[in-house]
Amino acid sequence: MRAGIVYFLKLAVLWLLFFAIQRALFLAFGWHYTSQAATLEVLSSFRYGFAMDISMAGYLLLVPSLITAVLFFAERKWLRRVMNGWMITMLALCAFVSVADIGLFASWGTKVNRKALSYLVYPEEAIAAAGGAHVLWPTLAVLAITVLWFFMLERIRTNSPWGDGAVAARVAAAALLPASCILALRGGVQDYPIDKSWAYYSTHQVLNLAALNGPWNALEVLVVPAEYEFNPYTYLEPAKAEAIVSRAFAPAAEGTVHVLAIERPNIVLILLESWSGDVIAPLGGEQDVSPEFSKLCEQGSLFTNFYSTGFRTEQGLCAVLSGFPSQPKTTIIRQFGKFDRLPSLVHTLDSAGYNSRYTYSGDVSFANTRSYLHAMGFDVIHDESSIPGKHRTRWGAFDEDLFSFALEDLKRMQQPFINVVMTATSHEPFVAPVHSPFTGRSEPDRYRNTVHYTDQWLGWFMAQAKLQPWYANTLFVIVPDHGHFLPKYRAQYVAERHRIPLLLCGPALRNEWRGKTNTTYGCHSDVSTTLLAQMGLLQQPNPWGKDLLNPSQEHFAYWSFDDGFGIADAHRTLVWDNVGRRFLQQLGDTATSPAKAELLVRGQAITQVLLDRYIGFNE
Repeated sequence: MRAGIVYFLKLAVLWLLFFAIQRALFLAFGWHYTSQAATLEVLSSFRYGFAMDISMAGYLLLVPSLITAVLFFAERKWLRRVMNGWMITMLALCAFVSVADIGLFASWGTKVNRKALSYLVYPEEAIAAAGGAHVLWPTLAVLAITVLWFFMLERIRTNSPWGDGAVAARVAAAALLPASCILALRGGVQDYPIDKSWAYYSTHQVLNLAALNGPWNALEVLVVPAEYEFNPYTYLEPAKAEAIVSRAFAPAAEGTVHVLAIERPNIVLILLESWSGDVIAPLGGEQDVSPEFSKLCEQGSLFTNFYSTGFRTEQGLCAVLSGFPSQPKTTIIRQFGKFDRLPSLVHTLDSAGYNSRYTYSGDVSFANTRSYLHAMGFDVIHDESSIPGKHRTRWGAFDEDLFSFALEDLKRMQQPFINVVMTATSHEPFVAPVHSPFTGRSEPDRYRNTVHYTDQWLGWFMAQAKLQPWYANTLFVIVPDHGHFLPKYRAQYVAERHRIPLLLCGPALRNEWRGKTNTTYGCHSDVSTTLLAQMGLLQQPNPWGKDLLNPSQEHFAYWSFDDGFGIADAHRTLVWDNVGRRFLQQLGDTATSPAKAELLVRGQAITQVLLDRYIGFNE
């Protein structure tokens, strides 16, 4: 019996050691973000994560504890083989989670979550999305640790019988081992079991995620129901939250400022894949990455305080076309019965006689996009099956083929029209057929290179468009689908990562508005409201969007991330973490004041009501 207990304790120590090494690797590969924190604060992740490590060890050892309890009374070799197989299988799964966590943090700023698991039905795209995350070295490192752990497991394994000792002692041990596992997995004898908040201790999100045990987090993702059964963001009384949101998005008291010279212009809406404000010179970003876009800004109206609502294409797409902000943890585009109940910019324009196209060089089946686009009412949807191209990235044809195809397709469209053109080349893994000033092989330089490539072809497209007969009646709306953590390795949640440009340009824009900048705060969900207000087609207010060109409204930007939100206005920026219940970022006037408290409560109310509405789409 004593040998069995010793072996069991050694297994527990092995798992705790494995989790500590997992955490060290996560911190090592996330050094771009950990370098901003003090050394003691970084090391504290091991202390705050230890309880979660014990909890996960309890889960992993529960089956071995039951097998050990049987072996105290009856020696069965096949049970030993089952226990050994269980340990090896769990080791492989934990190793996989470790690699996935490192890769996801590099790309998304998060660990394994339901949104990431939903991409497994698109393995090719999922691999492409992780292409920029440098998973090779993490895989090799985790593999080395896993092999070492396996050999240590073999060293401690014993074949000696465990059925010695007094019967009473064996009965006590057989009951104690599973009970101790259950106590460990729930985090102790307190009223409520352990949850993620136990690991959250820092304003540096990378340290909170490091403390969060990866396999424990993955297990929670798998066990917790896929859809919300209740709203986890209930900050306020429902009536109060609804009242705050109603005031925040109240219809304008006065009319909009008209910037269009044509009441019903053609609209070419260009969504730029992953363009960050950090590579846009007029936003204070790097000077040489997107020079063609900078030239367009000289002839257009640029919004300089515009933010992406999320960090994935489908989030930006739903916000732009339906005015529905991104939600923490989930994406409405994946949910039949929800996305088809959203409002549609295309449907409204269709009722005004517009023809519509959606043009993308990749696979629009990815992330359920095709179904959403059909529900939004597009007449024609073009994807990789329509666009010829000799060379392709994992995401589809290069942007030069996309823009060439879109130009020819626009010639065939009957006016007035809306054509949404979605680029792809500046997506990971950042491969572009161009020799640019950015010749380095670092990840930031490869990102700069692809943005520069798309920028050159954007300039070509705009120059060729000027030669077309439809050009004189056209408004171009150019906006990224979301920002990116590159080239500065921005954390997922920070305002700088979400800050992107919104540019209105083309002959349909009045002369007096060309070459102007607009400092109004806004986000993706304001685009459709703004366009419809300009054309006199805003039949009913969008509950989540504002008219960016109406000065009688109070303007702000809102975005969400894995488990929190950010909100910004002309005075301050606040980023709130729901798990740790603390600010992750505060910019501008951060002194405690009623205005600051009001902005925070507004963000909480928006998050709460947004999830209430999301859940309510099933009712």
